[in-house]
Amino acid sequence: MGWLAYKRMNRFLVLRDAYGSVQATVAPDSYYATIVKDLPYESVVQVEGSVIDRGENKNLKMKTGEIEIDVSKLTVLNYATPQLPMLPDSESSEKTRLSYRYIDLRSNRMQRALRLRSNVVHRMRRFLVEEAKFVDVETPTLFRRTPGGAAEFIVPAPPPNHGRCYSLPQSPQQFKQLLMVGGIDRYFQIARCYRDEGSKGDRQPEFTQVDLELSFTNQEGVMTLVENMLMSSWPEDMEDLKPIAPFPRLSYSDAMRLYGSDKPDMRIPWKIEDCTEMLGWV
Repeated sequence: MGWLAYKRMNRFLVLRDAYGSVQATVAPDSYYATIVKDLPYESVVQVEGSVIDRGENKNLKMKTGEIEIDVSKLTVLNYATPQLPMLPDSESSEKTRLSYRYIDLRSNRMQRALRLRSNVVHRMRRFLVEEAKFVDVETPTLFRRTPGGAAEFIVPAPPPNHGRCYSLPQSPQQFKQLLMVGGIDRYFQIARCYRDEGSKGDRQPEFTQVDLELSFTNQEGVMTLVENMLMSSWPEDMEDLKPIAPFPRLSYSDAMRLYGSDKPDMRIPWKIEDCTEMLGWV
């Protein structure tokens, strides 16, 4: 059962679901061949049949390329609209992808990204709860105004509280400080945060962050914790990109002296050199 991703000669079909794709074939003179002829791409199809070896016709580009389904029964569960504005893995503009997000979400790119994110978050939760003994606490997302660095999103209160309003939190800062005072010495949550930064094109008004707070620790303890969390939660299928622990550390003064920035791009090998002694005569 899956979406019709490709068809050829009215008898070869590639069905795709959230976990992969497989080729199915129908007899060219069968009733099902007439259905396949007019079947739009991305229609939802259910097939029954026998799994057979493709022999010399195997497709090495598919994970299931060594087999195919010899269809004995085909049922169209839902017809897609003919001539869709885009197909999941086609080259489409960002505007088109966002306008038809439900189609874009079927693409291999989006499926992999969402499942990768879910896997990483799961691993982070497991490390923080089981190994680091943190407590996962959900803090309110409707709070009083607490002006800070960015403007806040205001939510008018419903009757009978006309004239009053809530504010969406820029971070759970005050809540987690209360938790520290209250004896929850290790808190975390996958927190939703909101910041109204106007027309800044590189900022998101709504974003998610791993929010942590610890009591009775120091700078070294925080850095070691975050390092261990990242190493523990790194996805298995990206081992070739996994960083090497311990992570390089750079003090603020050294960062400013060598790179002129407190967030240097370490991929750039060039450093600032103090040439005062060499050019002091100028």
